[in-house]
Amino acid sequence: MKLFVGIDVSSADLKVCAMNIDGDTLDAFTVPNNYDGATYLRDKLLSLADKETPKEIHIGLESTSVYSWHPAMFLHEDSSLQERGTKVFTINPKLISKFREAYSDLDKTDYVDAWIIADRLRFGRLPMTVVLQEQYIALQRLTRMRFHLVHNLTREKQYFLQHLFFKCSAFTSEVESDVFGHAITELLLEQYSLDEIGSMELADLADHLKEKGRNRFPDPEKVAKCIQKAARSSYRLSKCVEDTIDILLATSIESIRAIKQQIKQIDEAIV
Repeated sequence: MKLFVGIDVSSADLKVCAMNIDGDTLDAFTVPNNYDGATYLRDKLLSLADKETPKEIHIGLESTSVYSWHPAMFLHEDSSLQERGTKVFTINPKLISKFREAYSDLDKTDYVDAWIIADRLRFGRLPMTVVLQEQYIALQRLTRMRFHLVHNLTREKQYFLQHLFFKCSAFTSEVESDVFGHAITELLLEQYSLDEIGSMELADLADHLKEKGRNRFPDPEKVAKCIQKAARSSYRLSKCVEDTIDILLATSIESIRAIKQQIKQIDEAIV
């Protein structure tokens, strides 16, 4: 004999339905989705197992977002449940959705979803358990965070380019060097006006690029000429607007650098 337990998970609570091999509902109750609630759920299942004496307990939850992971791992790792032959299944929501279509005449109650999960467990052939998820959960969270950071980096670079066009409208068309490189961003952080850049000695501007580029900047004289040409041919801003754009550029540069550093840390953790 087996005991089948379906759990309908939300961020706030766990709706539980326990079913026997014949499909009869043995118990239905709700607990908070926290440690105390999971502990109470464990105790209820142990009490029910003492009464029904099943050889195995199969517990099923839909694999949705992050809300099901904690209760699934709690139930999977509990030693007292393991002694009762407990298996925890995290089920693809699509399987439950398709299975639900066969029960179109069910009354809608608070426990109908938990009942359907328990009944799906009763039919068997569910290969994936929470153990497999545990093996990859750390990598999954790292890669998803990396994707999130890369998306933020792309968006921040787009903002930067918009601010740069306000500051120096001809920059991207005249300067072939990487605008996100350390030397260029350091020059922008100095908050020179276009007139100041245009009137600088070419050698001084080239030396500035060379220094900020840590002596790895290719052909600083050529790039300095392009920057001065861009500065001289760009639209001029009022002092009020230019000061604002300088602040926005500096903020965007710091954001880009911070995100790049975060991505680097994630990459090191993945490796």
